Order: sequence, then C-alpha cells, then structure tokens
Amino acid sequence: MSTEEGLSTLCGSALGRYLYEKASLVLMILDESGRILDANRYASELVGQELRGRLFSQVVIDFSGRFDFKEVIEPDERVHLLNMTSSNGLPQTLYFSFLRQHGRVLVVAEHNHLEVEELRKSFIDLNADFSNLNRALQKRNVELSRVNEVKNYFLSMAAHDLRNPVSAICTLSDFLSDEAAGKLEAKQANFIAAIQKSSRFMLNLLDELLDIARIEAGRLEINKRPSDISALVAECVELNRVLAGKRGITVDLLAPSAALPSIDLDAVKIQQVVHNLISNAIRYSPDDSTVTVGIAMRGEAVEVSVSDHGPGIPADELEKLYKPFSRTSVKPLDGEKSTGLGLAIAHKIVLEHRGKAWVESVVGKGSTFYFSLPLQPAEKKGELR
Repeated sequence: MSTEEGLSTLCGSALGRYLYEKASLVLMILDESGRILDANRYASELVGQELRGRLFSQVVIDFSGRFDFKEVIEPDERVHLLNMTSSNGLPQTLYFSFLRQHGRVLVVAEHNHLEVEELRKSFIDLNADFSNLNRALQKRNVELSRVNEVKNYFLSMAAHDLRNPVSAICTLSDFLSDEAAGKLEAKQANFIAAIQKSSRFMLNLLDELLDIARIEAGRLEINKRPSDISALVAECVELNRVLAGKRGITVDLLAPSAALPSIDLDAVKIQQVVHNLISNAIRYSPDDSTVTVGIAMRGEAVEVSVSDHGPGIPADELEKLYKPFSRTSVKPLDGEKSTGLGLAIAHKIVLEHRGKAWVESVVGKGSTFYFSLPLQPAEKKGELR
C-alpha cells in the first residue's frame, strides 16, 4: 500500500494528498500488530526518519513504562496523551486518537491548539514584561551614571582640597624630624615618626584617589612622546635602590646590551607604573633578598618584568589585583598599609598605551609582574583606536 493510496482510500484522493503533503498533524496507518504501514510527511519530518516498517512503540516515548498498544487501540473513543521522539531530541507531546477500519488502525495525532494559544499569549506577556524591565534597567543605568559622575566630582574635589594641607603636614613633619634630630625624647621622636608615616600614606592615597577619579571620569590624559624606555626603567631602579637598601634588599636590572627602539609613551605615567611594581616588590620581599627588574624584546613589543622572592599570591586571588580597592590575603613584609589602588591605576595606564599587564605567582616562592608596550602606535599598524 503506497502512502497516497493508503490515505486516499480512507479520506478521499484530494484530501489524502493534502493530509500527506501539507497538514500539520500526524497521520499513520498501522496493522493490527502496531507496525507502521504508512505515514504522512509531517509525521516523518517530526520524527526525522522514515517511519514505514517501524513499530509504533518505537516512536513513542514511554515515560510510565506501562504503554500497551493493544489497550490504546480499543474502540472506546478515548484521546491518549503520548510523547513521540523528534528530530531535535526533545519529546513531542501530542493528543492521539486511534480508529480501526478495514483491518487497519488509523492514527491521528495533533497538538492541543488551546494550549499552544495559551503558550503564545504567555510568551507575548513575558516579552512585554521583558521590554518593560529593559526600559526600567536603561533608565536606572542612566541614573547610576549620573550618580557616578557626581561621586567622581566630589571625590576629585575632596582629594584635591585635602592634598595641600596633608602635603604641608608631611613637609613640616619631615622638617621637624631633621631639625630636632637628637634633641627630642624617644617618645616625642616616635610621635613625629608616626605623623610622617601617616601623612605620607594619606598623601599617597589622595594622589591615587585623584587618579582613580580621573580614570572613572574618562579624563586620564596620556601625552605620548618618543622615549627611551630602558633609560626610564633604569632611573626608576636607581630611585628605589635607596628604599630597598634600608632593608638590605638588592634591586638588580637585567637589560639587553643593544639599545632598544624608541617607544611612543607618556614617560611620567609609565614611570608611575614601574615605580609601583618595584616598590610593591620591595614591600613584599623579605629582608636581604633580591628584586629583579627585567627589560626584553618580545616580538613587536617591549616587556618589563619585576620579580620578587616574597610570599606569593594564591591563584584564586590573582583576579583581584587589578581591581580598585581590592586587597589579597598577602600582607606587606614592611608593615606598611596598602590603598588597594596602585595596581588598578598601573593596569589602566598600560591599557591606555595599548599594552598588556599580567602576573605569575607561586605561593611560597614569589611573584613576577609583567607589562608590555607595543613598539608602534596602533594607527601605524592599521588598527582602530
């Protein structure tokens, strides 16, 4: 029995062709044993394979484990809710009717159109709710952006206004320490030393708050000029050797013997990055250890590295390093407090130079901080800014 002949015998020739070619419902003809003799195109496409010759039980997903073909084809005019396999791997739930005629079983299955309509209405309602939430979110983002701008303004203003008096305290405490050396009691000298330490920390914090405020407001100015990065790094090393020498720490510089190409960079900002990395390495290094600063060519970029033999940083805390105000569980060995801003600022400066920054660390062995800067500006290489 061919497909068209089988369906046309039961439904009429024109209707049979329509049911076979176009109808969005499942039609099958089975024999009394449940073997599929015929099926329309929709049924075959739904299952994703040829159905003729297969057992009906093979295309039905029996979740309950109680499916009985002989029971469902009993002439009681009941509609059965069954699940069929489908080409996408997901079960398709359909309403099945079984009609016995001429020693054959006609199977008709369809989706519940009322349920489909309810699902469609639910989808439309959910889509409308999503659109409303999206508009509310956009409005809230605009409000948060304005609040953030106000926050940055007050943060910048407060840091700027506080910097002068704190700078004066720092300068005067240094003057008192120098002028009164040997003339003060130990307790008085300790007071002045505490004032010096606290005022320097506050001055550094205010400078970093000003930098963060400029960065978040998009006002970080980068003034690039052709510069000798080797000389720049060497100068930073010399300045930090004085600080390191107080604790017996050696700062070594490993640089190539051949001159490196000139790089377009903001010398003041890159010095700030190098100073931050070296001073951090010194702070986290044990006394009488070595901090190594390296410069090397890596393809079309110059790479700067700063290595220490400190306590190292746990792997699950590395992602915190470049986030403002974030601190790891590792404490500086010099007892100084950390603002949690230095690395975040350094990272942003490197990114503004179209460079990269990263860190490698092993707990108990030390850390190496890297950054690299491209030899050529992005515009010369055909890249978009």
